Amino acid sequence: MHTPSGSRPAQQNTAHHASFKQVAPVLGAALLIGTCGGFALATVLTLTPILGFVTGPWWLAVAQAHGHLQLYGWAGLFVIGVALHFVPRLRGNPLALPRLVPWLLRALVAGLLLRALCQPLATLSNAIAWRVGLIASGVLEGAALLGIAILIALTLKNGPKLALRPAFRGVFPLIAGAFAALTLAGLVNLLNVFLADAGMVVSADDALNVTLGLFGFLVPMTLAMSAQALPMYAGLDAFPRKALWPLASIYFVGFVLFCLGTPGLLPSTSLASSIGSLGMLLVGMAILMFISVFLSLMQKRGRLPKRVAALAPQPHALARSYRAKVAQERSAFGPFVALIASAYLWALLAGLFLVVDGITLLVGGGPPFALDAIRHSLALGFIALLICGIAPRLITGFSGGHIVSPRLVTATLWLGNAAALLRIGAILAMSPLSSVSVVGVSLDALVFGLSGPTGLALAVCLTINLWPALRPPHPSGGGPQGDSRTEQRHTHLCWLHGASVQKTGLLRSIDLACLQRLMRYVYNRNA
Repeated sequence: MHTPSGSRPAQQNTAHHASFKQVAPVLGAALLIGTCGGFALATVLTLTPILGFVTGPWWLAVAQAHGHLQLYGWAGLFVIGVALHFVPRLRGNPLALPRLVPWLLRALVAGLLLRALCQPLATLSNAIAWRVGLIASGVLEGAALLGIAILIALTLKNGPKLALRPAFRGVFPLIAGAFAALTLAGLVNLLNVFLADAGMVVSADDALNVTLGLFGFLVPMTLAMSAQALPMYAGLDAFPRKALWPLASIYFVGFVLFCLGTPGLLPSTSLASSIGSLGMLLVGMAILMFISVFLSLMQKRGRLPKRVAALAPQPHALARSYRAKVAQERSAFGPFVALIASAYLWALLAGLFLVVDGITLLVGGGPPFALDAIRHSLALGFIALLICGIAPRLITGFSGGHIVSPRLVTATLWLGNAAALLRIGAILAMSPLSSVSVVGVSLDALVFGLSGPTGLALAVCLTINLWPALRPPHPSGGGPQGDSRTEQRHTHLCWLHGASVQKTGLLRSIDLACLQRLMRYVYNRNA
């Protein structure tokens, strides 16, 4: 595709910058809330038993606030920020009412901060201010999440016919289901904080809110973005779109049943247990099938995707360019593909746990694996590591900015997997670890205690590394680096807007820029 110098690309890049500036504060808020909020609270929770502090209602309240901040503040805000930039371009329609984004962000951040402050303090004091603040947090969060879902719904409502947007059509059920669950989560959270007693949310009600946030919103959105964005950014074959709707159907049927199995929702305890167990089984099966496809695609990384090679008059020359592109990305972004692969392995483990627990409960046995281990396998193992892996590549593609260092990507690879292993290992191996003591501290408490600071170090590294990428370079910046970023933004726009790229023009010169455009063309044409 040829455009006169200084005309359309410059205009597109300027619009692209303005658009990313609307969502960059959302991503920045997610990083800060994760570092200073969710992971910091996790460190407090894990270190208090080792340091000998007395735990009580305040500790349980902090645990609930920590989980809420991680789901709806750190990971939730990050996914929302990416979605506000990603979904409109995938739909081929500008984001509806973008001027509301800053206000919705302020409301959501204010609600999350009130939750983190007021819930623990409400367990220590009967002052009415803490109860009012806790209820206000639910009102603000509910309004913000509902507003965000409405923006996405209005954006999805308009635009080209679905037949003209095969990429969007494939992931539509995952996106629509995820934001429906997010809306319901805001309403459930409002009811939970209104009914909270001395700062404590009823355990079953809190579990439902966690299920809605983790299984209803984060996992489906992560799968949708992986199916669409990962092949382009990691240089993989396209995800088979014909499989997306059946897999999404299995997943959401299981998710609804999983929610209905929450204690207290149905009058019959045995019926609720059976329904919830079947839901766990279906969700686990869907996750296993999704992840199996992703892992099979990643095994082929380093080889030119077949659909791209089929369009090349000189496949061997293009293959050399492809290998050079892979090496260039490894040098610029570190082991981001290894991070993504490890994230999928944690998701595979969580899916296996869900299937085993679901089958065991259906036949009348007890669950072999704690639900908390499954949640952390998905939240800390899958979603956190996937964010750490794909964000350096994805956010720089959105903004045209740069990360601080690929070495920090390497650090997140080791810290993230270590944090997940420590946290999940402390849950699964609690009994054998508790029988061993190290310097007067039980090994299970030591492993649990180390997981919090390790997770915090992960969040700090990610925040430092991504912060420059949230501020796009000046559009007029020149020089080789500026030209490279302009080319990066231009090829990114080719994919997002579904540009009609002429194959002959792409293949006229076998270079890295040509290869990137060709790959995006192929992925858009893949029905």
